[in-house]
Amino acid sequence: WLKCLSDRPCQSTMLLAVGLVAAGYSQDRATYFAKLAGASYCSVQSLTDWDCGDKCFAGVTDVQVCKGKDTHAYVAKSSGQCTASFEGTSNIPSTVTDTEFWKNGTLWGHCEGCTVHSGFLSEWDSLSQCIMQSLTSIGCGRGAELHTTGHSLGAAVTGLANMELTRAGWTVAESYTFGMPRTGDQAFATQLTEMLQGRFWRLTHAKDPIPHLPPEHLVLNWHYVHAEPEIFYKGDVKDGYVECTEDGDEKCSSQYRNLPWVALHLPQHLDYMGVDTSFFGCKNWLQGGPVDLVDALI
Repeated sequence: WLKCLSDRPCQSTMLLAVGLVAAGYSQDRATYFAKLAGASYCSVQSLTDWDCGDKCFAGVTDVQVCKGKDTHAYVAKSSGQCTASFEGTSNIPSTVTDTEFWKNGTLWGHCEGCTVHSGFLSEWDSLSQCIMQSLTSIGCGRGAELHTTGHSLGAAVTGLANMELTRAGWTVAESYTFGMPRTGDQAFATQLTEMLQGRFWRLTHAKDPIPHLPPEHLVLNWHYVHAEPEIFYKGDVKDGYVECTEDGDEKCSSQYRNLPWVALHLPQHLDYMGVDTSFFGCKNWLQGGPVDLVDALI
């Protein structure tokens, strides 16, 4: 683990086998991707028009939106870079998907010997073809470098997308996830960590309960495990962060894993890097009505 202050971020550089030079974790990049992830909660039309409020910042073009089973996602050029961002929990159906941890794990053909959460996989499967086609349509087809992000359920989908898109010929150059639940077993976590070494960061915030779900030992024959590394903010961004490389390290978010899973801590799930990672902050979000507001706080 490593303690890093916001004014002196931990930086390292490595030359990757695919020819990419990957810098270490960057708070500026994390904030940039938190905005892209937060924007995914805004309406399809506002994303298509890229007119969703402060989270729809300048420099994003060629936006294409894909509708999945319970969520949506978008691909775009952000500062000229091919980008995919996946929506998290914003309504009752996606909340159910996000918390149906009694579902059986399922073997997944895009990850040898891996078992993944069937609910998360179902959501990715409902988006995958549209994502690939939309990337191709904006000039980001197979062989392109891709930057990915997502929050909550969208973070789990991002992890699955990273692996399948890599197998399909894309190069994931950079991936930041926020409040990511455990997505698969040890085989999945190990392969994703190794595949994206130096290019993937899993951010957690204080007592956010979602990263502790599904529980590590939910079933007898296999266990949910996180991909690493984890970048943990115990407080505000200015107070610095700790980097951990093992699921369960109590220097990071696992120090809170035995807290009751209650709504008291959910506001910390809806705020990453000082950005509203929910539909809060979206232009005209109140037009969604009170049901959406309740759902966002579940």
